[in-house]
This record gives sequence, structure tokens and C-alpha cells, in this order.
Amino acid sequence: MNKVLELKGKFNQVPNANRPGAPTLPMGKKVSVSDIERLIQSLDGAHRYWTQERRLFKPLISIYYKDVVAKSNRMGAILTDGSLSPNTTIVGAKFSDERNPKHIITHCVNVRTLERGLEQLPKVLSILKEGFDSILTAEEMDILNNNTQKLKRKLSPDELHRKKQSERVITAHGMSKSRFCHIIKDAYYIDHFGVEERITSISGSQIVTLYDTGLKREEILKRLGMQDESIRVLDDVTWLVTPDQYNKIISEAPYLVAMAVSDFGRIDAIIDDGGTGPSSGFSIPEPRDEPVIGVIDTLFDQESYFSSWVDYTCMVPPALIESDDYAHGTAISSILVDGPSLNAHLNDGCGRFRVRHFGVAKHTRNSTANLMKAIRSIVETNRDIKVWNLSLGSPLEVEPNFISPEATLLDELQFENDVIFVVAGTNNRDRHKNYPKLGAPADSINSLVVNAVSLTGKPVEYASKGPVLYFYKKPDVAVFGGDCQDGMVVYSSRGRVKESGTSFAAPWIARKLAYLIHIMGFPREVAKALLLDSAAGWKNTVTNRDLVGFGVVPTRIEDVLNTPDGEIRFVVQGVSEAYETYAYTIPVPMNKDQFPYIARATLCYFPKCSRSQGVDYTDTEMDIHFGRIDKKGKIKSINNNVQGDDEPHSLFEKEVRDRYRKWDNVKHISEGKKERNLPRKRLSPSSPNWGINIKTKERLQTKSGQGLHFGVVITLQEITGVNRIAEFMQLCRANNWFVSEVDIHARIESYIKAEEELEFDEDEM
Repeated sequence: MNKVLELKGKFNQVPNANRPGAPTLPMGKKVSVSDIERLIQSLDGAHRYWTQERRLFKPLISIYYKDVVAKSNRMGAILTDGSLSPNTTIVGAKFSDERNPKHIITHCVNVRTLERGLEQLPKVLSILKEGFDSILTAEEMDILNNNTQKLKRKLSPDELHRKKQSERVITAHGMSKSRFCHIIKDAYYIDHFGVEERITSISGSQIVTLYDTGLKREEILKRLGMQDESIRVLDDVTWLVTPDQYNKIISEAPYLVAMAVSDFGRIDAIIDDGGTGPSSGFSIPEPRDEPVIGVIDTLFDQESYFSSWVDYTCMVPPALIESDDYAHGTAISSILVDGPSLNAHLNDGCGRFRVRHFGVAKHTRNSTANLMKAIRSIVETNRDIKVWNLSLGSPLEVEPNFISPEATLLDELQFENDVIFVVAGTNNRDRHKNYPKLGAPADSINSLVVNAVSLTGKPVEYASKGPVLYFYKKPDVAVFGGDCQDGMVVYSSRGRVKESGTSFAAPWIARKLAYLIHIMGFPREVAKALLLDSAAGWKNTVTNRDLVGFGVVPTRIEDVLNTPDGEIRFVVQGVSEAYETYAYTIPVPMNKDQFPYIARATLCYFPKCSRSQGVDYTDTEMDIHFGRIDKKGKIKSINNNVQGDDEPHSLFEKEVRDRYRKWDNVKHISEGKKERNLPRKRLSPSSPNWGINIKTKERLQTKSGQGLHFGVVITLQEITGVNRIAEFMQLCRANNWFVSEVDIHARIESYIKAEEELEFDEDEM
């Protein structure tokens, strides 16, 4: 077996040299007067909605696109407010149809902005009629912009004449050529404008999120006539309301509510048999300096045999506590502390862990608002804990267009703090429904979401499925969680019992993460990438992707940190400070001037997320290119990724989101195994190396991706089975990479020594 290698070296940083050019249309496409007339009619209707009646808030306008649009193809000219980017006025984004998704993006603008749009569109209509015979094609637009690079030729005298005539028509209508072309581009991608109202009634308390109209909570309540109402506030635009309060909001401003979700969740576990009761046969040594995992769950039974390993804080008022409130939380901590002793066949080789357990929930219904407040306080006051296990979840399916408030909180905490949440994938309690969608907070994008499988690796009946927000692939991985044939042995307040549920799968992943982070010394980005990569393996496709994520994680930690003799697996980490972060000096060994390998790579990072952006939730995109260097000094990526290349390509947003996982915070690219894998040719006579290039893009103007850490796991498999790891290490050192083997025993010894308390002899007086 080969050990995983850790490469440390310098990544180069280069800003994006490309600047936005003149607006263009896709090749072969066009915009006609009917497109402009449709926009005028719909925008006029929206304008009348906001002006004919006295509305309480700034206009909220929804733009209905013809397809899923890239950031660069969002509306850029029709509704602009001075020098501000239209992106700054976005307050929501969703898709119109699950089977054939199309963007609906909501902006908050001034009435004057609507009026300027209605002034400009008729001018564009007249210009189209007078200067372009009512239709403007992509080629004519390139001629108008003198885009000879895209046309790949110089303009003919006739084309130059028509270009000057068109420019005179545009000028005659008091419009610049640039604005005209931007509006034409908008008109190609936009279907129509509209105003959305929420009129659905609710039952029970709800957490509502209002569109951000720039007002503070006190002013919003005053305008709604609710200043005397007692409302629990999570932030200025996220409130916990009663049905009566909700009805008041939608009766006064039905356009103001962006989303509403139930406030209550419950703890789910499936008990397979009765407990044995407290047993004197259980024993455990006293803890020493083992790593600590944080647990946020129901209460912990301090009479448990492993209680000396658990630092327990109860946050539920004593008057509300029932005996059943101790069962679930105690069971979760039993796996984290002593899971391999209770389940010898699941021994992961990670040893035991100490637990800092916060009892915040009851076994029945719990208020999401209360849990969110507790989670934030716990994480922010326990900054030494890096891995948190959260096996609480709602049985209610998440909305496809909106992230849950709980998931938003977890994503925010993980962006702001060097922590990672392991979240249970939630359970299906409706036997009449086959694999419902995941419940909150399993829609958290930054968290590592875990589903359950049987011992044979098959999805269990009680599993819930992804994706979330139409696009983001959840769950991330799966492990054994117990089923009707084989239960998970846990120790709860009932004693030793067998149970099943995603709740009991998650702690096994939390154990591995804590081992990789605390004992092996990896940053969370690399630790997460290692687990996902080990689950994915060399599979070309994953069966039941929406149920098992990248796959089933190996039971033994050695199988995550070691590879067969014919494989070279190495990890790199870095920080993105510019558009391109790259290293073109990865020296993959050759044989007869060829590369006898197949390759795969997994990238992980923890971006800032914006709930107001809806389905466009992640603010930062990291796009990975890994492969051989060609004659031009560019990377030929193993997944043929051409995003960001200098040459133009016909890539559509739906395609790149699906094929290259654009805007997802996890990227896994692989050549996969074939019946006959052939050696790869050397592409550059001047460089025998491979390269890695990570391109960082921002959705918003906050630049939250600057300084963002990433981790990459790369695996090379020699197609003839020859072990070339020693040669690879030697070549790396010759190329100024510091290389170290991840030796489990050596790192355990280093951890133990680092945690030892030194005692100094006092000098005798």
C-alpha cells in the first residue's frame, strides 16, 4: 500500500486580464420588434401595479428569463439605477419549473427606475424598425460593435456603410450605441417582467423571510401597522410569526414575503428493540488528550458508562425535561466516544473521542428559532471545536427554490469560522412516499451531509434524497445507519439498544473528520475532500446519486489514507487571492515519453452564501482544471473543461452547471476506468509536467472569495500497475515541492507529544 502524500509549494496568483467586451448575442440568434413589444407591455403592467395603488414599499420586480442564465447574461441595462450594478438590486432568485428550470430573478428598484426602462424600450423599438428592418441578428450586432475578433474578418465597405447608418439612427433617438446593444442583449434573454404575490394561507407558526427593501425591522412593522405586535426576530427580514401575523403581512403587502417555512422540527430515530437497561458489564478507560467533537442534540444521560468522556451542558429549562429527552443525544455521543466497542464490525480505526455535548432540544417538537439562536451561541463561544455533529432534522421537505433558515445559519458559521458541520440526512417517516426530499438542515451547502445505507451499501428505506435548490448535490456521502435486518448498536438512556436512522450514520463521518483534522493535521478543506474522494473512487457513474452522494465512505480510516501500490494520491492546499491560482510544475512520471495513468481530482472549499440570492446561493465559484500541459502552456483538463479558455466556446449555463458543477462548492473530476485505458501522450515538448489551475469567480461585488482556502485531492492510477511513487516524490522535490508521506503512526505520535502537559521542577530554595 502507498501512503497519501502531502505536497507543499508555491501557487502563483494572476488577476483576470480579460475585460468585458461589447454585448453580443449567441451565434445565429436575433431580437425582433415583437420581443421589445412584449417587454414594454409587461413592464408597463408592473409599473401600473406599483403606481396606481399606494404601495407601502419600494417596487419589487421579477424578471422571467427564457432559460437558466449565467451571471454575465443577467439583466444589465433595462432596469439600472445610476452607476450601480443591477446585481446590487437583486433580492431573490428561483427557478420556474423543476423539470425545465428557468430563472426568475427579483429586483428591488425605485419607481423612477421603472419609468426610465419604459422610456428606453420604445426608443429601442423605433431604432429596430428604422435602422435594422425590425430584426437585429447576432452578426449585425457584431458588425455594429466592430467585433472583428468574433467575426474573424474585417468589415466589407458595404458593412461599414450600414454600420454608420445604424449608428446615426441610434444617435438620432438620443441613445448611446453601448446602451442600445445592452438592452438588445437583455431582450434576448428576458421573457417578461412581473410582480409576484404570496397569498397561500398557513397553519402553525412560521419563519418568514421578507424581501430586503432596505428598511429596518421597526420601519417595516410600522408600515404594516404591526408595530405593537410581539414578533420573534432572527434578523431584520426573517421573523417568527403566528398565522394571524402572517395573514396581516400578506393582506397589506402580498408581494413582500419571499419564503415561509414551518418553525417546528422533531428528532427521528427508529428503535429496533428494547434496551437492556444500565449494564455493569460496560467499562471504558478514563479520557486523556483525545480530540473533542462538538454535539448539538437532545439531552445527555450523565449516568451513562462513558459519561467521563462527555463534557455536558443542558440548555433546556428543567421544567420542560422528560425522560425520553435523554435517549437520542446520549446515543449519538455513544457512537462518537465508543462506537467501535459497541459495533465491532464497524471499527474505523479512529479510536475514541471526547465529546462536548450541548443539550438544546427535546425528543418531540422543537422551535427552529430557539435552536438557531442556541447553535450560533454555542459555536461562537466554543471556537476550539472544529467538528460539530448535528443529527437534528425536520421531517418536512425543503423547498426547491429556497434554502432553509437553519441551513443558512450553518453555512454562515462555516464561512466565518474554521469549523465543519456533519449533518444527518433526515429520515422518511411517510411509508406511502418513496424517498422524499431532504429536510432542514440537510440542505446546508457547506456542511457534510450524511445519508444511511445498509451493510451491503444499498440505500435504506427511510432515506431522503437530494438535490437541494434544484442543483446542489446533497447528500454528500453515505455510511451504515442501521436497517430492519441490522440495527446500529448504541448506548442511550435506555441502556444498550439497536436503532436505525441517518442520525446514527452521521457520527461515523464526524469521527473520521475529527481524526483527519486533529490527529492527521489536515485543514477541513482537505479532510472533507479526502472523504468525498474515497467515497467516489474510480466509478464512472454513481447509482442512486441523490441518495448516497459521492458514494459510501470506506469503514477503515486506513482506506482513506492509503492507496494500492499502483496509485499515487496526494493533497495540496492553497488560498485564492486572484482570478487564477495555479501551479504548472506537478511532475507526473513518464514511461517511454508517455503518461501511463488515469487521473481524478476532488476540490472542496467553504464559500460565503447569500440566502437572498435564492437558487444562486453560493457567492463564489472555484473552477478546477487539472491535466497535462499543452504546447501553448495551457492545461488540457482531464474532464475537457474549457471554461475560461481564450477561445470562444458554445457553453450554456445549464450545461456547465450540470457537467462542470459550476457554483457548487465541491468539484469531483475523473477520467474513470475503462475496459482498456491507454497511456496519455505528452503534449508539450518543453514541459513534461502536469498542472493545476483554479479560477475564482464572484457572483456579487462583495469579493468574499478573496482569501478563500481550498483543498484538493489528486489520484493517479498507473494503468499497468507499476508503483512509481518513489520516482514521483523525487521529481517533486526536484521541482521545489516539499513532499511528506502521511504516516498514520508517526502523526499519532506527534499528536500525543503535542498534547502532553509539561511539568517543570521547581527550583529548591
